[in-house]
Amino acid sequence: MKVTEPEQAQRFAVLYKATIDHAVAGAPDLMARLVAHARATLRDLEARASDRRERERLTLSRRQLNQCESDALARFTDELKTAFVRMEAREPASVPSAAQPHFDEIAGMDAAQVQRSVDNARVRHAVQIAADQALAELSQLMCTMLGLAQVQLERNPLRPAVYVDALATALGQLPVAPVVRQGWLSMMSGALGQELDIYYRQLCADLHQRGVASDGAAGATPAHADTPASPDTHALTLERLRRLLVHGPAEVHADIAQQFHPEFEDTVDMASASASDAAGTAAPSAFRPTVPAALDAVQDMPKVARVVRRIETARADAEVGLRPPGREALRRAAHGLDQSLALEVVALMVDNICHDGRLLGPVQDLVARLEPALLRLALVDPRFFSHKQHPARRLLHEITHRSIAFESVDSRGFSGFMEPLQDAVSPLTDGAIDGAEPFDQALARLVAVWDEPASRERRQIARAVNALQQAEQRTALAAIMVREVLARPDAALVPSSVLDFLCGPWAQVVAQARITDRSGVDDPGGYAGLIDELMWSAQPALTSQDVPALRRMLPRLQQVLQQGLATIECPEPQTQEVFAALAQLHQRGLDQQAFADTENQGQSTAHVPAHSRWDESDSAWLVPSEARVSGFIDMPLDAVTVPDAALSGQLVVGAWVALKAEGSWSRTRLAWTSANGSLLLFVDALGFIQSLSRRACEQLHAQDHLRIISTDPVEDALDAVARTALRNSVDIRF
Repeated sequence: MKVTEPEQAQRFAVLYKATIDHAVAGAPDLMARLVAHARATLRDLEARASDRRERERLTLSRRQLNQCESDALARFTDELKTAFVRMEAREPASVPSAAQPHFDEIAGMDAAQVQRSVDNARVRHAVQIAADQALAELSQLMCTMLGLAQVQLERNPLRPAVYVDALATALGQLPVAPVVRQGWLSMMSGALGQELDIYYRQLCADLHQRGVASDGAAGATPAHADTPASPDTHALTLERLRRLLVHGPAEVHADIAQQFHPEFEDTVDMASASASDAAGTAAPSAFRPTVPAALDAVQDMPKVARVVRRIETARADAEVGLRPPGREALRRAAHGLDQSLALEVVALMVDNICHDGRLLGPVQDLVARLEPALLRLALVDPRFFSHKQHPARRLLHEITHRSIAFESVDSRGFSGFMEPLQDAVSPLTDGAIDGAEPFDQALARLVAVWDEPASRERRQIARAVNALQQAEQRTALAAIMVREVLARPDAALVPSSVLDFLCGPWAQVVAQARITDRSGVDDPGGYAGLIDELMWSAQPALTSQDVPALRRMLPRLQQVLQQGLATIECPEPQTQEVFAALAQLHQRGLDQQAFADTENQGQSTAHVPAHSRWDESDSAWLVPSEARVSGFIDMPLDAVTVPDAALSGQLVVGAWVALKAEGSWSRTRLAWTSANGSLLLFVDALGFIQSLSRRACEQLHAQDHLRIISTDPVEDALDAVARTALRNSVDIRF
């Protein structure tokens, strides 16, 4: 029998879950083998240690490992299971900043935190290399089971980085000194890579036997983010970047100059011993994957020349615009490693921005023209690196962030966007730069140009926000009333069409009256009190027993219903449908004989579920005027919309997205979200407003009709600089 595609998808889903469950079940044994490897390594180091104090430290570390073994096994299993659950829910990973710090976090780190970042990155890289060959095939098989058309390495929950993070987090919770914990992690990394390589090969063979084809998802080349840069071309490391951000070029120069004392090269051993004595209770060499600071400084000396040569060398592949005169002279004028590093950071940042595929060519050219001014600024104003609100960084942010609104150079409004930018940037490329003032002036000129349309946009956004806030507040009050209606014992006796009306439009009517009333009465308009009468009148079995009461009630009932529905601008067809359904029920109550003829027939009464479809706390209903002023797109939603935590982490105010709604794509910026996150407001470059519910955004994202473009290209570029510094730190060789 040929397996149909839905049947195969279901079988793969079951197999995928079984694979993850098997990985969790095997976590304790895996951790036990890693502990055994670290224990054996410590014994070997003890046997070879010539220094008594070092031998005692190793013995203590081994005893602590024995004491913590059971706790380590349990914590590792829990962390791995939690990581798998997060990935299944598409939640953003809770990776500590030490794993891959953002550029703006580095200044707040101390030297120990920097070293932990480097050590953890080295462990991740070592494990990745050991398991790399089998990992590619496994990722393809896992993505096939997930039904992905292309291999997405980050969707493979069994990738080495997940195991390394779980291991580091589990060890981090043990009651031992950080240096001892870091030593265990370093010892376990080699064994973890070998264990994962064996596991991946066995798992691939097993999945093949179960019918998972490796060509189910198209292959993807491994990401280069974890590939270390060559130490022969870069001198920017994480520690040097930290010192640059904390002290600035002048102070860093003084600090590093001491390391290049003419006598330094002849006293390596003495410096190493001094560093060891200064460490006091520091761990022995087995716990230090890097060499002493003295050797680091010795290697810095030849690197100074290499960095300067690199900065002087034309980066042909990175140049987007024409090379302005004087740039090379500035690079050749760098004094020492400190100024070279400052120039290197700016050069890398500009290179990253100029190769950002989200930015159009003219914008990349404009940033390239700014590079000489930014290079000169970096040498005289170190705040450029450490202050996000520095005028130069704000200028770069405004230029790049606003430009993402345009999909192509032919997009409407792009030429008008570029003209003032060219005028503002020209003085920076031609004039002297001795501080932040020229950048502040350029930004002020641009803000003056942007202010007039921005003020109109702000007024438009304010009106839209007021409408959405009112809708959200009304929806919250309506949800309370819905729960009260559904809790009534007679709710199950009311026909479903009437219950739909009560829990839908009429709940909005009651809520609207309460949020707009200024008199302070308990039931403005008497709309809430009408619910008892409406529910009674919709039950012919009751009304047929008191026809006079029903006749007296109907004129007022119809009048109040019409008044209430008018307050929420209920569309006429929907209003007529409600009145027609009620009229039929009322007629049966008035005509006793007609009711007697039909009372034994099945009546359409409501089945009230425990979790009702009317109780939507994460959505909102807008009246037509609110929908018009806010550009609300009321789209049909799937019965079950799974919350996407990963999207929530990316969909923040200021983020640019590509959105396909009502049949066409557009680039638009998230300008506002409601207090409970149920409503989102988007504005494009021309001030066109659209709003959607959170559930609609999640559904569009699942359909690939909503794609996150960017929040801040400048921050992304600087984070890439931090990643480069970390890679260089990992791959230093001596």
